[in-house]
Amino acid sequence: MGSGKSTLVKQIAAAALERDFRVQYFAVDESAEDVKDTIASWGVDVSQYESEGKLSFVDMFALGVERLAESYPLEQPEQIVDSTMKFSDLIAQGRSFTLKHLGKKTMGIMDSLTPFFLMVEAKKVFQYGQVLKYATRFAKSIGIATLHTHVLDESIENAMVNFADIVLDMEKRKSEGASHGGTLRLVKMGKTAPASRGYYYEMTENGIDISTAPMI
Repeated sequence: MGSGKSTLVKQIAAAALERDFRVQYFAVDESAEDVKDTIASWGVDVSQYESEGKLSFVDMFALGVERLAESYPLEQPEQIVDSTMKFSDLIAQGRSFTLKHLGKKTMGIMDSLTPFFLMVEAKKVFQYGQVLKYATRFAKSIGIATLHTHVLDESIENAMVNFADIVLDMEKRKSEGASHGGTLRLVKMGKTAPASRGYYYEMTENGIDISTAPMI
């Protein structure tokens, strides 16, 4: 938790937009407005990309907050999440975005998958993950998802690693006080055996800086 995964995927989204990708961002762990504010703070004209249809958000966080306000205190937490995070709706959103930009460079970002596993039957999430993989193959798109490690069962983490073509592991530096960096390791790179070496990263106001040597 707090290792910088969300910051990294926002940075990837910003870089993709500047390289003429169409990006759809599923905001689960924080609101779309917070994501926009962070990306805009790096000098990216978020409003322009949105107006051009190159950037769109599915604000799952805001939907969850709204659903909670409407149902409290009548429904249990799992009922609220189940009614908010409907996989059929997410797939429909992704399909619509893909077809709209068919033939162009596209990227879908899910930040993060962890709440789904915590509140919904794992089998449903695995099925959703498989559909996402098929969809990215069909659309020749790039799909990115974050997952908090050491929160879920190890078998679930291993299954998600098998779904992915590329897997990065980020571990926050263990130190006294607030930590702003850690180590980054390439766990999987397609069918090619990844290099055994690791990398170091530091979280800054401008995103994450990655280096082959520890940062002082």
